[in-house]
Amino acid sequence: MERNMAKLPFKGITDAQFLNGFLPIVEHSLFVDRERLLTLLATDADRDTLTEVFRMCFEGYYYDVAFALDSYETRLLSILDSSDTYTALKHRVAIVQRKRRASPTGREVRRMGTFLPTDSVPEIKVSALSNHAFREFLHTLVKSEFFAAQARVVKLLNQREGDAAGTSLYEATAAEEDRLREAIYEFFVCHLEFEQFLEDYEYDPDEGLEIQPEVAEELEQSITDHTSGSVKGTPLQEVAKRFGVNLKCTH
Repeated sequence: MERNMAKLPFKGITDAQFLNGFLPIVEHSLFVDRERLLTLLATDADRDTLTEVFRMCFEGYYYDVAFALDSYETRLLSILDSSDTYTALKHRVAIVQRKRRASPTGREVRRMGTFLPTDSVPEIKVSALSNHAFREFLHTLVKSEFFAAQARVVKLLNQREGDAAGTSLYEATAAEEDRLREAIYEFFVCHLEFEQFLEDYEYDPDEGLEIQPEVAEELEQSITDHTSGSVKGTPLQEVAKRFGVNLKCTH
């Protein structure tokens, strides 16, 4: 069923555009995987099983949800900054911004599984955690307010859809619009806090995975092509310029 797109006064974007782009975020499979992780933790699952589902959560967040929310960050931060209504949320955003160690480009690069040379690598390596510490880490992760905020947004959207199903003349009240708008803003701020939490940990979702034979063959061919000179790589200076990194000579 197509959700009802009742009016929401978001600045600089139509209501339908905002909600059409936002729905896939709050309905992402990440939140289903988080429920699976909760269940596994409650049933004392083994580390390999926990690691696999955590990997799915990590990839769902970093590779999909966080990237998608990036496209709204400037707009939503502008709305919060220009309003006197969301003082508490603005305070939480300010705390995240003070604590951030990675640059904006560094955050994007990390979502691709690496780090900029100018950004510090987290000291805590997830794969090196003891079994107890790993479970404690997962407990903290799944209990994050980020997931509770997502549940509130989905609940409000479902309520609106249910109310709208009974009549084509349905229009959300101002109070309903305010609740949904505030829930979406809080979900976004919780996302910033969740990413800040993960910034303290180094995790490579591909670590320990076997390379498929066809992939290994492609890699070997690529190395051979570069070694023979038949394929030219991208100069380091060009890569640095693309990611906004200033190269410094240390000699």
